Amino acid sequence: MKKLLVGIMVLVMLIPAMVLASPTPEELMKKIDALNAELAKVKSELENVQTKQQETSQTVEKVSQKVGGGLAKTNFSFDGGDFRFRVDSTRAHVPGYYDERQYMSALQAWQQGGMKGPMPTINQFYQRSYSPKNDDLYTTRLRLNMSAEATENIMFKGRLAMYKIWGMETANATAAPFFASNGYLWDPNISRRPNDNTVRVEMAYVNWTNIGGYPIWFSVGRRPTVDGPPLQLKENLLNRYATPTALGVDWTFDGATVGYSYSNPFPGKIRICYGRGYQTGFQDVPYQQKIDNVDLYGINWDVIDDPDRDMFANLQLFKAGDIPDTMENISTSPVNAYNNLVMFGKPSNNLGDIYHLSGVFMHKLPAQFLNIDYFLSAGMSYTDPRGVSREYIGLINPGDPSQGIGGYGLLNNPGENQKHWGWAAYVGFRVPIEQLRSKLGVEYNYGSRYWINFTPASDDLYLSKLATRGHVGEIYWIWDIPDTPLSKLGRAFIRAGYQYYWINYTGSGNWVGKPIDIDNLKDPQNASYMGQPGVDRMDNAYLTFEVYF
Repeated sequence: MKKLLVGIMVLVMLIPAMVLASPTPEELMKKIDALNAELAKVKSELENVQTKQQETSQTVEKVSQKVGGGLAKTNFSFDGGDFRFRVDSTRAHVPGYYDERQYMSALQAWQQGGMKGPMPTINQFYQRSYSPKNDDLYTTRLRLNMSAEATENIMFKGRLAMYKIWGMETANATAAPFFASNGYLWDPNISRRPNDNTVRVEMAYVNWTNIGGYPIWFSVGRRPTVDGPPLQLKENLLNRYATPTALGVDWTFDGATVGYSYSNPFPGKIRICYGRGYQTGFQDVPYQQKIDNVDLYGINWDVIDDPDRDMFANLQLFKAGDIPDTMENISTSPVNAYNNLVMFGKPSNNLGDIYHLSGVFMHKLPAQFLNIDYFLSAGMSYTDPRGVSREYIGLINPGDPSQGIGGYGLLNNPGENQKHWGWAAYVGFRVPIEQLRSKLGVEYNYGSRYWINFTPASDDLYLSKLATRGHVGEIYWIWDIPDTPLSKLGRAFIRAGYQYYWINYTGSGNWVGKPIDIDNLKDPQNASYMGQPGVDRMDNAYLTFEVYF
């Protein structure tokens, strides 16, 4: 290139000289031939450089193909994440009750000992009321989002999560004998309950959109099914995160969805969903009890999804088929020996089916009404029992051992086989206080005696408030930290909240056994099963420091 420039400069300089000197035609021809030769030499050198560059590029591409499995590049990326420090302070009250598990253990020992001495009676195993507490529990949570575009219409998304208790490598500091579903880790909550410092795959799924040029999509993998609407308000999320209505589902499960988007008369989406709740493995094996797979089928409909009007409405209907007494789990509770309590790691039988309907309506009021966000949510559940547990055993009549031992069923005590309806309501609002860069929220929910939902992955530390058979009130305050973001998702905030539980019936969040009125636990006929006492009141105060990046 330098020689070409020099040649051009020489030519420019020679032109005036040639004009002034008035050379002969022969001399001009010689000079032109010399310049042509010089230009040909420069052109040859440029072609050599281009050839070497092309060879180098091909070599790099071959190496990239070997290293990258045939791809010269990838657009996989970590799309930010979040860090949370949280402290909780919790107090509960357990009213007096008759401990059936202790009674059963004593009765069995008496029988095995030759029935010597007086036979134990349930009246001997009355536990007086007490007030357990955990003044300060610190946790750290780290989540990393990731994505990759495989083709024009196929994208992978995922999230990794680590969630642990300060000073522990197990979750037993958050386990309690009062709430069965929170006493162990299992597939729906393995990445959502504080445990050890292992990084787990919370979500991993692929979306295939614009199928056939239509607004149809297919999605498969570990689903984005936690923190659904309206929880984005309390969680201070910028957008809706999950598909399911929070009152019905807060559960990480594996499955698939086929969806369709529409725009008239207003924007919305409808999805047909499938999930596998539990995989039993090989069947028809000698000496092994047959257990059916647990499958979930549902429809989720964004009736209205209109950001322009700040309005959203969703309905979901699903069936959980062949629900077992428990699912594969890892016991983490420090109270496993409490009243001879044992958490079984495998299901013993299918108990029946659960049908569920829930919906939510969300809206942001206009500026003249302070831009208040509010929501209304309601749900119904229906249980269809047809089996009993072979592990969770109890007396048909605790006061009369001669009636024998029977198994617990789907919201039924031994000897019962009743179908039950349950219902719940959930309402709340959030007021922005822009002068203080803050938001103030208030929420309330109620669940009936036979209310059951699927929320074991809830962010509530001890018991999902939306699974509660009774009342829960919550107030929270969010302060957005005034600092300049250095990334697209960069922000930080502090959240403080207080929850109060008024619990009316035992077994919140659990589908095994008949819920007992808390006020009737002093009746020997209402001895609690599995040695699990009832909690009638619980309050929890929490403070978080959260950073999104």
